[in-house]
Amino acid sequence: MELQAALNEFILDRRSFGRRPATIRFYQTHLGALIGFLENRDQAEVTSLTRSSMRAWFAHLQTRVERREIQSGTVAAYDRAIRAFTRFCVAERWLDVDPMAGRPRIKPDRKLPDTWSLAEVQALLDTCDGSPVGLRDRAMMMLLLDTGLRAGELVSLAQADVHLGEDRGWVVVRASGSKSHADRTVAIWSATVEALQDWIEVRPELADTMFVAVDGRATLTRRSLTPNGLNQLLRRRVVLAGVECKPRLCHIWRHTFARLYVAKGGDIQTLRLMLGHASIETTQVYLAFRNDEIWDKHFELSPVRQLLTMTR
Repeated sequence: MELQAALNEFILDRRSFGRRPATIRFYQTHLGALIGFLENRDQAEVTSLTRSSMRAWFAHLQTRVERREIQSGTVAAYDRAIRAFTRFCVAERWLDVDPMAGRPRIKPDRKLPDTWSLAEVQALLDTCDGSPVGLRDRAMMMLLLDTGLRAGELVSLAQADVHLGEDRGWVVVRASGSKSHADRTVAIWSATVEALQDWIEVRPELADTMFVAVDGRATLTRRSLTPNGLNQLLRRRVVLAGVECKPRLCHIWRHTFARLYVAKGGDIQTLRLMLGHASIETTQVYLAFRNDEIWDKHFELSPVRQLLTMTR
């Protein structure tokens, strides 16, 4: 069987299990690049997936890393996609041996995610005035900070999924607008409730989603805000606040939520559920932020400090 035909069957299989469009594109992009590489070497059959061809492919990727054309995380993504594909080929009996079996998994370099400081958060919120757009942007930033929602989850949020009480509330994050495979509920604090209530008072009626787009920079519409539109408005707030502009602005709010949660002793399993991570391994990167709390506590309770305080 040809590799492209096998890929088509693999994609059909993933779709039959309800994999999301983004996941399908992930497989198509990464496996398509591998197939193109092998076809250029006159290896167009499934049986071309050998240990030798895998070594050649990953050596090619490492060369691109050295040239700074791609990052190590990209190589790890190829590793995940190819493992799923070769397991499928073995299960379909197109391959007798899995060429990825026994090969060490490639893990991306774990760097601490960028986050906002509390001073930066306050500066960003202070850019929001009492205009309808200002109320919208303040409500969105408060909600991002209080829940760690992804960009796609925030812009697809329906008003019916936002529940506001007198001193607390919650939002229902639908799997249909998320990377998660199930709906989840995330609590919100009273100040966030107030910001959302202020926004709802000026929000256009009959809008499809909780947060709407604007024409120009001041006229509210009934159109749903898009992830790109969200990123653009956050970038404007960054400029107005005079804080450092960082990549993936919406995701920085998500990282900030997680950092502040674990720094105050929040448990990692609850954080996983609130963030909608499928695996606890994805969430564990935030444990490194707990070091700040540990160091502060050690400084406060250091035995040496206690000894010197006693002898003075």
